[in-house]
Amino acid sequence: MPPDLAFSMIPNALFRRYRMAGVNWLAACGLKAPHHGITVTNGSSDAMTAAFMSVAPPGSAMAAEDLTHPMVKPLCGYLGIDLEPVPADAEGILPSALEALAARKRLRAIFLQPSAAGPRGTVMSAPRRRAVAAIARRYDLAVIENDVLGPLVENRPPPVAAFAPERTLYMTDLSKNTIPGLRCGYLVAPDRYAATVANRYLAANWIATPVMAEIASRWIVDGTAIELVNWQRLALKRRRAIAEKALAGIACTMTPGALHAWIPLPDGTNEAAFVDRARHRGVAVAAGSTFRSGREASAPAIRVGLAASSEIELSASLAVIAAMLRGENKMRREATTVENG
Repeated sequence: MPPDLAFSMIPNALFRRYRMAGVNWLAACGLKAPHHGITVTNGSSDAMTAAFMSVAPPGSAMAAEDLTHPMVKPLCGYLGIDLEPVPADAEGILPSALEALAARKRLRAIFLQPSAAGPRGTVMSAPRRRAVAAIARRYDLAVIENDVLGPLVENRPPPVAAFAPERTLYMTDLSKNTIPGLRCGYLVAPDRYAATVANRYLAANWIATPVMAEIASRWIVDGTAIELVNWQRLALKRRRAIAEKALAGIACTMTPGALHAWIPLPDGTNEAAFVDRARHRGVAVAAGSTFRSGREASAPAIRVGLAASSEIELSASLAVIAAMLRGENKMRREATTVENG
């Protein structure tokens, strides 16, 4: 192990090499970024904290989809940021709703997950990304773009950062698309925010772990990282096939490249009770309310991870979920028959 790696505890020239590797990884994500605007991070969670602190001071307002990253709401609460939910459709956040909100309320930023990383797994089209970028420019909003899946999502449009590079803080990492234990990522900031982001990351996290950054850099340069991405794609295709078979006839969303499935529950289902019953049957699922950015209740749903267990365990767990869902649907039909009869 190089001495400068083993004994490094302060940001120094060592990180310049890691930032250069980051340039290559960001290119694989569809983003051309100068190395001087890159902060090496321990993953997207650290990057989100630094980004929020950099563009939204306490007392300011930030917009996000009505269902978003589970860390957004508590993080805004900790930092004193007013979180404003915005409706979304099959492509993500609705530009008309975002513009209406920006016109009546002084927003500082918008948080986006446009490439299958959000709870619904939606992928925003290029025209929608341009429209959101135009609104951000018109109302001088900072855009915080979380692209944790990076190159894992094939045939996607360029990041929003490519349409509004002067105002977008873009983050990605390697743990979701190579191996979970590789906690290393990159936060790209435009010149107007670069110094602030670097200082906020320093204050909140000090530095990224050099050993992790070294491994990530070597794997990016020698091609190992992309090989792992390709392996993940194949593994996810097999798992989606397993899920499609197990959930046949059940409405759900499984976006290619996404690590989860989003399953609406039958109307009237008690979401918390459903999650609790699944847990007692040995299956852990996330309640849809976990991802709610506003205070209003949303339609009951669950998010089911496709990558956290073996394929055999996944198949068995999905069979339990499918049986529970079909049972809920049967009870609703019987209840409706009684009411009408």
